[in-house]
Amino acid sequence: YGKFVGLDKDIIMDKHINVVLASDDNYAQHVAVVTVSILKNTKFADQLHFFVLSDDISDKKIKLIKKTVEKFNAKIEFIDIGHDKLKNIYLSGHVSRAAYFRLMIADLVPEDVKKIIYLDVDLLVCEDIFNLWKIDICKFPVGAVLDYGIITSSRMRKEKKAVIGITDSYRYFNSGVLIINVEEWRINGYGQKVLDFAQKEQLPHHDQDALNKIFMNNWYEIPLRWNVIPPVFYLFSKILLNSKFRNAAVCAKAVPAIVHYAGRYKPWEFPKYSGFSDKYYLYLSNTDF
Repeated sequence: YGKFVGLDKDIIMDKHINVVLASDDNYAQHVAVVTVSILKNTKFADQLHFFVLSDDISDKKIKLIKKTVEKFNAKIEFIDIGHDKLKNIYLSGHVSRAAYFRLMIADLVPEDVKKIIYLDVDLLVCEDIFNLWKIDICKFPVGAVLDYGIITSSRMRKEKKAVIGITDSYRYFNSGVLIINVEEWRINGYGQKVLDFAQKEQLPHHDQDALNKIFMNNWYEIPLRWNVIPPVFYLFSKILLNSKFRNAAVCAKAVPAIVHYAGRYKPWEFPKYSGFSDKYYLYLSNTDF
């Protein structure tokens, strides 16, 4: 187990820390930025194994991403999804076909992979990824973080009850950071179940709604600091005025482990300025893009 010697093998589960990202050609640069944010903040860079689910990423950009990652002695593989997959999936706004690729992870990664961390590519990892990897989600199929943007909004809670029939509207998670129990997904065919639901409905939050439907009351809650979205980072009034969630949000903002630029505004769309886009440009400068 290399650097993992002396650690609990039940926590490790695999020889590597397996991280899955998904992207089309337009977001390829951001894949490199996410990987650098991980690699510069971990003691286990040479244990990282990245899998990139590719929607036609160009050979040129694949080479740049590989060159970036291999400088840290980490491993990276690209898995091309193909044009025939997810042809009729519902898309809207900034959501691309690649957003749904996470649902096929269990069928795409090698059979010996038992556990993975899935990350969106509009985020930055600010703490050692091993601290996320070692979280034990027990036998749950997925670990995730509560979506404070949705659960602190009475309008959105009503929407989720109406659209996916969620029984506890305060138990709705964000799909941008997931720990996936790959074995459980394979045994129960969860990926296909989520896809089937997503394909038959035009869901407001796309695959995220479908994931919350299929895993309703069957998921492990990861601490909020592992997926700090804008409503938490900027402490929106709907959070600050909610005594149920205020303290957790303040603590997560103080020491974010992952900053997730979920929603419309992305750091690369703006000039570099402190507190929003500066860290993105810092990590970008360490890539080959």
